[in-house]
Amino acid sequence: MRPSRLILVNGVYGAPEHFDALRAALAPDCATEVFTFRRLGEPDPLPGRGFAPMVRRLDGLVRSAAPGRAADTPIDADQPPPAAPAPRPALFGFSLGGALALEYVLQHPDRVAALILVNAFDRYHPGGLQPGLLPAMWRVPVARWSPGFMSRFVHGLPWLRRAFFHRTATLDDVARGMLTATAIADEDVRFQLAHLGLPLPPGQAERLARVAERVPVLLASSRDDLVVPPFHTDRLAAAMPAARRLPPFEGGHAFFQHDGEALAQAVRGFLAEARGRDRPPTAETI
Repeated sequence: MRPSRLILVNGVYGAPEHFDALRAALAPDCATEVFTFRRLGEPDPLPGRGFAPMVRRLDGLVRSAAPGRAADTPIDADQPPPAAPAPRPALFGFSLGGALALEYVLQHPDRVAALILVNAFDRYHPGGLQPGLLPAMWRVPVARWSPGFMSRFVHGLPWLRRAFFHRTATLDDVARGMLTATAIADEDVRFQLAHLGLPLPPGQAERLARVAERVPVLLASSRDDLVVPPFHTDRLAAAMPAARRLPPFEGGHAFFQHDGEALAQAVRGFLAEARGRDRPPTAETI
C-alpha cells in the first residue's frame, strides 16, 4: 500500500530537524515533508490578514505532487495544480504550526485527508510563565545564546527539562533540541512570535465545530508542557466535539524529540482509519 502523505508544520524556533525522531518513527508508513514557518519577505501579520500569507504558502506545498521535495523551496500557489496530483495529504500541526494547519483546513477542507494537532492552539492564551517569557523570547532569541550553555541549563533543572522535553531526556537529547533552534534566523523567530497575538476571527467556535465534522481531527497534548499548556488542547476539544483526543503523553512541549515512537504509533493508526473512510468534502471554506 502506498504510504500516507503527511506534512509536518512547525512552530516557533522549529527547524526541519525538529521532527527527525518522529519522521524516523513514522517511516516507511508515512511519506513526510516539513513546512517551516519562515518570513521569506513577508511583513508581520495584521489582524485583518491573520495567517493568510502563510496559508497561501502552505497551499503550494499541499497541492504539490512531489512528496519529499525541499520544504523551504518557494512554490507559486497561483499555478494550477498538477495534472496528476498526489493523494490528499494529512496535516500535522505542532504548536504555532497547529494554528496555521487549522487555519488552512478551515479555508481548504477539501484539500486534506486529516488534521493532527499536537500541543497546538487556534489562538495563543498565555498562562503561567508565558507573559514574561514571550517578550524575552522576542528580544533575545535563543539562537543568539550559546546552545551548549542552554542545553546544560535546561537539562540541569528537572522541571525545565520536563517542561520542554521529557523527564528522562539526556543531555544529548536536550542538546539536539537546542541545536535545531539555532538553525532558525532571528527574523524568522520574530515573524513567528508576531502571529501569537492575532485575534480570533468572528464565529471561530462554530467554524471549529463544523470542520471537525468534515475532516478527521486528532488532538494530542503532553501533561508537562509549560510552553503551550494542555488547557489549549482542552479548548480545542471543547470546540470540536467530533475530534478524537488522545490521553496526554508524558513529557513537555517537544516530547516527541525524546521518543517519537509512542506518538508515531497513534498517528499511524489514526491515518489508516482516516484513509479507510476518505471521502473529500466539498470545496467550501468553513
